[in-house]
Amino acid sequence: MRKLVISVSFLFLFSNLFAQRFVGTPPSVKWKQIDTDAARVIFPGGADSQAQRVASLVYSQATLHTASLGNRLKKINIVLQNQTVIANGYVGLGPYRSEFYLTPAVNNFEQGSVPWADQLAIHEYRHVQQFNNFHNGLSKLMRGLFGQEGYALAVNASVPDWYY
Repeated sequence: MRKLVISVSFLFLFSNLFAQRFVGTPPSVKWKQIDTDAARVIFPGGADSQAQRVASLVYSQATLHTASLGNRLKKINIVLQNQTVIANGYVGLGPYRSEFYLTPAVNNFEQGSVPWADQLAIHEYRHVQQFNNFHNGLSKLMRGLFGQEGYALAVNASVPDWYY
C-alpha cells in the first residue's frame, strides 16, 4: 500500500513538468541537413533554398580559398535558425559549430544589396577558416588535453579581439 501511495503521489507531482525548449525553437520543428565536405548545414523545414545557398557558398569558399590564413580545413556544423528576433551569426569553439540567425536587420539600408543568408555565410565562414588555422602550438596542446573547451580557452587567450 505504501508503494502505491508513493507511486501515485509522484505521478501527480511530476505530471505538470515540461521539457526544456532550446533557443525558442518549438520541439515540433522538423530538422533537415545538407552534408558537404566543408560543412553540414542543419536547417528547419521550409528553409531549403537558403540552406542550399549557404552550403554552396561555404563549399566554394572552402575549395577555392587562398592560403592567406593557412590550408587546414575542418568540417563544421552550421545551424540555420529562422525563429529569432535578432540579425546575427557566430562561430563557437566549444562545441565547434556556427549558428546563423536568418532574420535580417529591420533597416534594409544597413546591409547593402547582398542577401542576408549569403552575407552570413561569407562572413562567418571566414571566421571558421581563421579558427581552423589556429590549431598549432599551445592551442593544439590544450585541445589534446582538454578538448574543444580547452581549445577555446587557448585561442581566446592568445588571439586579440581586433583580429576577428
